[in-house]
Amino acid sequence: MRFSSLLLLPLATALPAKPSIPELTVNQWNSIQSGFTDNLRSLSSWSWNKAEDVIDELEAIAGVNSESNNDNSDLTIWQALKADPHSFSKLVKIIEFEGKAIDYLDDKDLQITFFAPNNDALTPPEHRHHHHDGDHDSLAELLHNPSLQTLSNALEAEPSLLAEDEDHKHHGHHGDDDDPEKKKRRKEIFRKIAGKVLQYHGLTKAYTAQELAQNSTIATALKAEDGSFGGLHRRIRIDKHFVPPSLKINFYAKVYAADNKARNGYFHSIDHPLIPPGSLIDELFLFPDVFSTLTSSVQKVHGREYLDWHYDREHSKPGKPQFHGKPLVTLFAPTNIAFATIPPKLKFYLFSPFGEHALTKLLAYHYIPNTLLLSELLYTQKEKRSEVDSFADDLGEYTYFTYSLADDPSFHKELEIAPALPNSTLKIEIDKTKFLPVEGAIKTTIKVNGQEVKVIDVPARNGASHVIDHLLIPPHHHHDHHGKDVAHLDTWSNWEEWFPTWAAQ
Repeated sequence: MRFSSLLLLPLATALPAKPSIPELTVNQWNSIQSGFTDNLRSLSSWSWNKAEDVIDELEAIAGVNSESNNDNSDLTIWQALKADPHSFSKLVKIIEFEGKAIDYLDDKDLQITFFAPNNDALTPPEHRHHHHDGDHDSLAELLHNPSLQTLSNALEAEPSLLAEDEDHKHHGHHGDDDDPEKKKRRKEIFRKIAGKVLQYHGLTKAYTAQELAQNSTIATALKAEDGSFGGLHRRIRIDKHFVPPSLKINFYAKVYAADNKARNGYFHSIDHPLIPPGSLIDELFLFPDVFSTLTSSVQKVHGREYLDWHYDREHSKPGKPQFHGKPLVTLFAPTNIAFATIPPKLKFYLFSPFGEHALTKLLAYHYIPNTLLLSELLYTQKEKRSEVDSFADDLGEYTYFTYSLADDPSFHKELEIAPALPNSTLKIEIDKTKFLPVEGAIKTTIKVNGQEVKVIDVPARNGASHVIDHLLIPPHHHHDHHGKDVAHLDTWSNWEEWFPTWAAQ
């Protein structure tokens, strides 16, 4: 999302269009979902006595054994962060500057979780020359990349952000070239963005690393207030890898010191600050080596708006921001590999002027509007149709995929969901399996139409995506010369026998 005008910036919904996250290679994307299980295939040859030793070792190395954790149980999370300036002085400075986050980080009556990037995580990888010749550069960088690292750099580069109120209190005036109202508004923008990003680092319940590892995604304290995501709390993605042992948030932020116990919950130290996700289309554009064919397909059929959610600067007014796009979407996103595996002649047809209608219908089969499908929940948004409905924050329907035994989160769920393609359904199977007798040793898989998703539960500003390495074959009718329907036998290899007819219907 781009912020071109400060006067029209919707402060309460300041979120990024292009998250600044490390680049992932194609191989890394392919290994994200299954990486921690690929190296455990030899488990079947172990004796259980040896397995128990290995499990203990993995727990210790991964930092999830409670005996090895730091215990600040007499201190709140806020007090514990302040007590460790060597690790968290930069984060503490941001929190003090923002002001409001202290209320919940220091609340002794709450039980919460906080992901705390350390000083190294908030230090840029290489030296940058700070700009002192005006206000625009730091703020423009922050709007483009609303990260705690960017905030930390801005506070160090411009001490006036921290000292402004104090100077005004004691001196009663600003420099000759200063505009007090401009500085006040600018500082408020910094604070609003800091508040939203800090909320994205917090969870409203207390979770140990083992408890986090049992989830694929989990809701943060940051609630969507821009009309997207069904007004739900924005989510983070959690990956547990046992070989090598690690816990990662949103694919890139590694938990390096877990389960720091505090009086009001836990805080986990991370090596990279978290950034609220961009829209689905912006996330796809971040990885051209993986999704360039898909993004080209979307652009060819003029379908960007179906995957986007962006701020409309032209039609917005102060206090009345306007947005365009689709506020809630689930996408099964085929990779470049998926398009490369179809017959070359079919690919030529899809991208030719003759196949544009077929491409539009095919993409619609991969796209579920007004729906958030994750491995833990299904949420369907309902349209507000009356004045009575307008008083309701949420008219959606929830289905949470739960389990019966507290010590075993395993479950199997089968769903049929209607995508954007009329008169069609997607068959979804979700499996959560405990594959080792240790908490957190969980594998979650999603299948769509019988084929396994390669990367599940990628959160976005306006929904979620699930990465697939094949194109879904849409439902159709195809009869042999005896009149028998053989559509269930069709593949992309015999597409000429049925696909053009289906596209023309």
